Amino acid sequence: MAAHPSLVLAATVALAAILGAIAIADFRRQVIRDGLNLALAGIGLAYQVATDANGLPVHILFAAATFAAAWAIRRGHFLMTGRIGLGLGDVKMLAAAACWISPLLLPVLLFIASASALLFVGGQVVATGPAAAKARVAFGPFIAIGLGCCWALEQFAGLDMGLF
Repeated sequence: MAAHPSLVLAATVALAAILGAIAIADFRRQVIRDGLNLALAGIGLAYQVATDANGLPVHILFAAATFAAAWAIRRGHFLMTGRIGLGLGDVKMLAAAACWISPLLLPVLLFIASASALLFVGGQVVATGPAAAKARVAFGPFIAIGLGCCWALEQFAGLDMGLF
């Protein structure tokens, strides 16, 4: 069932506002507040209920699986290196992002987020020198870019992954 255009517009505006707040906060302080992640997940799930209540269990399971996978990657990296590479706020944000998109778009989200982060770090290295490659980089803004792009692909470009 296609969503009413005004519902899509309202969801898009809410998504943009939350992603903007997350990106700014994470870029400035390298912290994503739980309240922002809860808002992201809550509004995403509310949108899913409004468009297709039968798909809600799939999105909840997908969010839980995304959280578990991202947390396992975070933990594995820590065990191998002794450093935290992916913040817990980023793990929660990925799970919240899963509430918004088709499960088949998660690889696209991760690719866009990772590629944009690598381009950012590459630009920093070119601009300031090789020491910038070792600096901490907030990943939340790049997850926001990936989610925004996937949302636009799914809602406005008609990329229907055919899962639901």
